[in-house]
Amino acid sequence: ADCAFLCGETETLQHLFFQCPFSSMVWREVLLMCNIVRPLLSWAEEVLWMSTHARGSAFHHTVRRLAFAATVYHLWIERNRRCFKNVFLPCQEIIRLVKQDVCGKL
Repeated sequence: ADCAFLCGETETLQHLFFQCPFSSMVWREVLLMCNIVRPLLSWAEEVLWMSTHARGSAFHHTVRRLAFAATVYHLWIERNRRCFKNVFLPCQEIIRLVKQDVCGKL
């Protein structure tokens, strides 16, 4: 039950999204790309924040929704890649993949 991102903590949903140093670094960079500067929140609070601050059809709301979904997706894929394939991508590569997905959807 140890964190797949090798921080030494126990893996939980709260930890994986975004209390782990690895995932918090990814999320912080993604938020910066969305021009959002604020402290990271617990998983439930992040979901609530996104559901209230990414509502509507404004371009920046669409970007936020895509960025959140892509970040969660790529962190989960990286977790599984590490657990089942013993392959490790660096933080910057995960950020690049998130950015690529968001740009591709836009």
